[in-house]
Amino acid sequence: MMMAYTNFQPEIWSKQLLSVFDKQVVMAKLVNTDYEGDIKEAGTSVRVRSYGNVTINTYTRNQTLSFETLTDPMQTLMIDQQRYFAFRVDDLDLAQSNINLKDGYTERAAIAIRNVVDSHLFGKYTEVQTSNVQGTLAAPLTVNKNTIYNYITQMAEALDTNNVPNENRALVISPKYKTVMLQAPEFVRAGIMGDSVVQNGRVGQLAGFDVYVSTNIPVLAGGVVPMMALHPQFLSFASQVAQVEAVRPADQFSTVVRGLYLYGSKVFHPEAASLVMGVPTII
Repeated sequence: MMMAYTNFQPEIWSKQLLSVFDKQVVMAKLVNTDYEGDIKEAGTSVRVRSYGNVTINTYTRNQTLSFETLTDPMQTLMIDQQRYFAFRVDDLDLAQSNINLKDGYTERAAIAIRNVVDSHLFGKYTEVQTSNVQGTLAAPLTVNKNTIYNYITQMAEALDTNNVPNENRALVISPKYKTVMLQAPEFVRAGIMGDSVVQNGRVGQLAGFDVYVSTNIPVLAGGVVPMMALHPQFLSFASQVAQVEAVRPADQFSTVVRGLYLYGSKVFHPEAASLVMGVPTII
């Protein structure tokens, strides 16, 4: 007599992927990447030249001129950060899957690297020129709907004072600051704010800044959250995917995918950014 397996439930692998909500990364597109093409391998340094200042002197008739020796300031951007990913996909999983596992997880790895880089770049807030910083970690400002616009205009004033160009200025804020900003009467009156964050993180414009939201901004001790305004020349960044390869191990039916990513950053103009160390507060 043949036994019937009435509780057998075959698995079905859907072609429809479950959505993944990724962090909003913005910093890499707000900084200077002019030196990206100069990277070759880990440990490479990019030497960046600039112009020194020229002294203006008072002239009187028939005087003998005094000549100064020009300086050639040189700074170094070190490619000193290396990150990698590595994962294995078994041949049985490939055979039974109706989605491209290798390409899909390689893309997930790239997204993870972007998050690491975004956090690294925002971490440079500690190098903002001291005179451009409002509040401290020990004595943070209370930032609510009645004060946020005032602090932002002071951030703009700090950049103006340092002759930072008006074009391409950006303000990077956390989601909590975005909530405070949405409630500020000045932002409401601007009439250029959407109801939601668009895909690239940009939420609008205020006080001469393009405003971006990032979920990679750290929450520090006591609930202090940095809010940073910057011009691209504040921070230079260079990166390179050194290697991405798929390898067939000799002792397994599988494919190994691994990738190496190199990058580095340097604050060349600390005066080209301003900072608020505050506690975003909803009232």
